[in-house]
Amino acid sequence: MNDRGGKILGHILSNAKKLSKYDVGETINGLARKTGRKPSEILKLNSNENFFVPLDFLRSLLKEVIDETDPRIYPRDETRELREALSECLKVSPQEIVIGTGSDQLIDLVSRMFLKRGEEALSIIPTFSIYERCVGIQGASYRAISLRDDFSLDTERLLSSATQRTKLLFLCSPNNPTANQFDRGEIKHLAESFSGLVAVDEAYADFAGDSIVDLARKYEDIVVFRTFSKVFGLASLRLGYTVANERLATVMDERFQLPYSVSLIALKAALRLIEKIDVIRTIVEELKTERSRFIRMLNQIDGVHAFDSNTNFVLFQVQKNSEKVYQALLKKGVIIRNIGRVLKFENCLRVTVAPSPLMEGFLDALKEVLGEKDA
Repeated sequence: MNDRGGKILGHILSNAKKLSKYDVGETINGLARKTGRKPSEILKLNSNENFFVPLDFLRSLLKEVIDETDPRIYPRDETRELREALSECLKVSPQEIVIGTGSDQLIDLVSRMFLKRGEEALSIIPTFSIYERCVGIQGASYRAISLRDDFSLDTERLLSSATQRTKLLFLCSPNNPTANQFDRGEIKHLAESFSGLVAVDEAYADFAGDSIVDLARKYEDIVVFRTFSKVFGLASLRLGYTVANERLATVMDERFQLPYSVSLIALKAALRLIEKIDVIRTIVEELKTERSRFIRMLNQIDGVHAFDSNTNFVLFQVQKNSEKVYQALLKKGVIIRNIGRVLKFENCLRVTVAPSPLMEGFLDALKEVLGEKDA
């Protein structure tokens, strides 16, 4: 490598050290090897996937999609058809929707559109780490303002923290990991008072029963991110979309989004699922029922406090060291997420809500780890 090449690589590596790394956590196959179990014996509850959508239902749907798909051609009409189908569900115009490879890719796209080196994005803490990573890739600064101890937004502090360099405000509502949905009036107030773009991640909104998609149509400085990974159970197909006013959405789609950014299989699968939206809505109600039962069961365990949830996961606090609890659960073949400190609450963990048999397995393992049940 010549000197010039070495300097370029050194510059990239130097910048890379400033970027956060996204940790996907323990994997099914990895933990199976470590514990001597079969992959089917691992209970994976760390990534907020939707296990209420029956696997046979999805496999049958995907088989139909594959059988009618010519993988040799680029998707064209399917993107338009998906926008039209989504517009009917959301009561928005198809021109107000942008399709992307998961909401993460669209978060990155918005960061590229609105941020450059020397500028700044605001967000909250605690929240989803991908916002900080996308901002850092742009060479921009990222500042996080703490939520209040009741997990609500400190809107006035957010607004007073903004400067002329602040171009973006990221909010996750319902928020990960606190699982609460923010008041739409406060988001509206932020949109009316903040001089930059308010970008709201609604990955979990279908489990909460409310959405600010209507505000994204009304205000030019709001964009909403949605995903097929959670409510529709298509995490592995990587499909998401944004809703924004037509002028912003058109610019995003025509000038910044890459052509053919989403696979034909993902687009067709999403269309089939929207055709079966009544099935998905029934699944969501089943999940909400199990979520309520699961929170009650957690709160009956000595030394455990589970917080309310508007998502498909539950944040809970233990009186023991959360890292030790997490590691002990791994030894039992159970993967959850160790969050640690959340504002004033020490030793917090996050667990995906799954159908009752999986939750019973988790509860039994947790009780054994906490000493409530004989191992």
